[in-house]
Amino acid sequence: MNWLNSLIGRFPRQAQVIGKVVFLAGAILILGAVFARAGLMAVNTERVAAKLPALQTLAQAYPQYATWVVPEGPVGFTVAAALVLIGMVLTGLPAKPKNRK
Repeated sequence: MNWLNSLIGRFPRQAQVIGKVVFLAGAILILGAVFARAGLMAVNTERVAAKLPALQTLAQAYPQYATWVVPEGPVGFTVAAALVLIGMVLTGLPAKPKNRK
């Protein structure tokens, strides 16, 4: 952890920008998963009304889109949550002010 503090102390502005980007990436992944799950539920509602079997994954419901980036299971949500936490740590650590003489 000391190497991270020293790196942030040397480049505080860059660390804060990287932290914001990582936080935003994780948050977008989580929100994307929530909306994708709602879309999958809507598709399954129509399929049940048509007496068809329910779809299990987004790739089955939307084969034309790259759904591999959307977290669907515990591992994907863990990675997205880790990105959010890393971003929070990078933006929340206090930067050591430079001594100006």
